Amino acid sequence: MNIKNFLSVAVVALSVGAAAAQAPNPIFKGKKVLLVAATSSDTAPVDANIKKHFESLGMTVNEVSDINPPAADGYDLVFLASDVKAKTVTNSYRTTTVPIFTTKPWLLDFLGMTGYQPQKDYGEEEKEEQSFLWLVNQPNPIQAGFPNGMFMPVKHAIKIYNWGKPLPSAQVIAFLPGEPDKGFLFAYEKGVYGDHEFVMPSRRIFMGLAPDQFDLLIPDGLKLFDSCAAWALSGK
Repeated sequence: MNIKNFLSVAVVALSVGAAAAQAPNPIFKGKKVLLVAATSSDTAPVDANIKKHFESLGMTVNEVSDINPPAADGYDLVFLASDVKAKTVTNSYRTTTVPIFTTKPWLLDFLGMTGYQPQKDYGEEEKEEQSFLWLVNQPNPIQAGFPNGMFMPVKHAIKIYNWGKPLPSAQVIAFLPGEPDKGFLFAYEKGVYGDHEFVMPSRRIFMGLAPDQFDLLIPDGLKLFDSCAAWALSGK
């Protein structure tokens, strides 16, 4: 094989490899997502981008208002956006057997994923601007192959981080640097105990993105986001 042909084969091989690496996880294909969001809020365009992203993975998405949200029956995944009002959603999805992915810390207590005390069991942390988290659970599949240690999911430093205090039964993937009680990414397997002996009726996962932060995710951050959805769906 001459050098020209060798280089042509190499380019094709690299292109095929790159395409394979970028292909969505097949678990997403054909799945139905109920996306609950504050559809009239200032961050509604961000929720629309989340919807488009889920659709790009091969899923069908029904975006609905957080006011009187519908039951989860018939869906494969419920996504509760971080701009929803907890007082309108409350216990709507507490007992659903459909997997849940949320970025709203004020729903964690309703979902049995933390205790009930704001700013002790869940909350919003305002910090000096920083752009990284601390990953702690490699090779857990939720961690998407990233090594333990400092991890940068966003384009630039941000001030606000949502968090929850994981219970002993949680799979903790990431926390705010230096604050292991403030989980940024953690999950519960179906059937484990949550708060006050509540038994998880489905897989549930939390990623602490504030309402405007999905649009700030870089490819590594999106990979972690997608891994959360894939993990939730794989336990259905």
